Amino acid sequence: MLRMRQALESKGFSAHCINLQYNSGWHGMEHLSRQLKDQVDALAEGNSSCSLVGFSMGGIVARHYLQRLDGVERVHKFISISSPHYGSFWAKFLPYKGGRQLSIGSDFLNTLNEDVQSLADISPVSIWTPYDITIVPHTSSRLPIGKAYEFPVKLHRWMPLDQAVISAVAAELTEALT
Repeated sequence: MLRMRQALESKGFSAHCINLQYNSGWHGMEHLSRQLKDQVDALAEGNSSCSLVGFSMGGIVARHYLQRLDGVERVHKFISISSPHYGSFWAKFLPYKGGRQLSIGSDFLNTLNEDVQSLADISPVSIWTPYDITIVPHTSSRLPIGKAYEFPVKLHRWMPLDQAVISAVAAELTEALT
């Protein structure tokens, strides 16, 4: 996310990369979303709000924060990039809690998706690629509400590095401020 942060800063945004401990998801999404809440509270002072851009599992951590820890009160825009909103086939092979939570049909994702409409006020955006072999099926990266952008990026890990993706994020963040 460093390239994206630098690009956003060059456009006048105050951008931060939030690093969470045990970012493999070993202890689950809840553990990570509590850390996200603490860091957002520290960065967004007083009653100010911010935007969240989450890549891959980071988008799911952000959703848990938004939907379960009242993050929608602090966030005015949410953008997910290649996040497995409906799970990924490969996640079931991960031998820890976060892997189970990101599996297709998991109780964790089903519960988040039951009230996905709670994100409507923050105009969510999902950015995805049809060539994603990490998020299978790749359509799992699309939220059923808000805008969706499809980019022909060849690899999952290249999504936050792609200039067209970065430009779309910048445009959405700019629009959110007007």
